[in-house]
Amino acid sequence: MSDLKTIQNETLVGEPMNPGQGQSGAARFPFLAPAEKPGLLGMIESYEVIGLIARGGMGMVFEALDPGLMRRVAIKVLIPQLAASPEARARFLREARAAAAIDHPNVLPVYAVGECQGFPYLVMPLVVGESLHHRLKRNGPLPLDDLLRIALATARGLAAAHERNLIHRDIKPDNVLLETGGGSRVWLADFGLARAVHDSGLTRTGAIAGTPQFLSPEQAAGREVDLRSDLFSFGSMLYAMATGGPPFDERAPIAVLRRITEDSPPPPSEKRNDLPPALEDLIAHLMQKAPDDRPASALEIVES
Repeated sequence: MSDLKTIQNETLVGEPMNPGQGQSGAARFPFLAPAEKPGLLGMIESYEVIGLIARGGMGMVFEALDPGLMRRVAIKVLIPQLAASPEARARFLREARAAAAIDHPNVLPVYAVGECQGFPYLVMPLVVGESLHHRLKRNGPLPLDDLLRIALATARGLAAAHERNLIHRDIKPDNVLLETGGGSRVWLADFGLARAVHDSGLTRTGAIAGTPQFLSPEQAAGREVDLRSDLFSFGSMLYAMATGGPPFDERAPIAVLRRITEDSPPPPSEKRNDLPPALEDLIAHLMQKAPDDRPASALEIVES
C-alpha cells in the first residue's frame, strides 16, 4: 500500500470564514455573564464575547477577546442538551484536555478548557478560513494537488493524535479547517468531542449535525470503536474530496447507516478519470468494513 506522501510525490510533477459580527445584548445565553463593556454579547469567565459564529449539533462557537493576551479567540460551548448530562460534561472536559496536549501544526490548538455556569467550554484560535465542507460545497471535487496536500496534512494531524491513542470519532469535512487569504495551513479540529454526544444518551442521528455520511460501520452499528474507526471516516472524506460528495449520500439518516454497514460505494474513478490508482487503492483499503482489514492507525498512511 502506498502512503499519502508517496502518492503526492508521484503525482505532483476564498472566502474567509465569517469571524462573527457584534450582536445586541438581547441575544442571551444561560452561560454568559453580563458584559462589562458596551457592544459585547456577554462574558465567559474573563473572555469578552463579541458574537455567535456558528451553532452545531454539539456546540455553539463564539468569537471572543482574551483581554489578558489581547488576541481574538473562538470559544466552543457545549449545547444545553448535552451540558445537562453529567457524563457528557465530564467526557467533554476530559477529551478536550487530552486534545489540548496534542502539539502539531495540523491540529487546531486548544488554548484553555473550563466550565462556566455548568457549561463546559474550550478556547481555540480564531481561524480566518473555511471548512473543507464549505470548499467542497462551493467548488466540488478538489484538484488533485489540493486533494493530496489537504489529505496529507489532515492525516499527519490525525497520526499525532493516534500516537497518543486518542480517537477523533468525528472525521468529516466540517472538522477540517483551511486557511484562506493567501495561506495554506490545514487544521484538524474537534478531537474527541463526539464522545460527549455518545455519552449523553441522545440518539446518534439526532446528535450529529446533518446526515451521518462519514461514520464508520462500527459507529453506525453502535459498537465500540478504536483508532481504525477514524480511518474509515478519513477514507470516506478522501472519497468526498475526490468526487465532490460523500460515498453514501442518502437523504434519510437510517438509509445512510444501512449503506455504511452493508454496501460498498462505486469506485471514485467512475466519477473522475485523473485519480492515481494508488490513491483509489488507499481509499478502498481505508473503507474496508472490518476494522482488521484497514490500516492499524493513521501512522501507517503518512510518511515514515
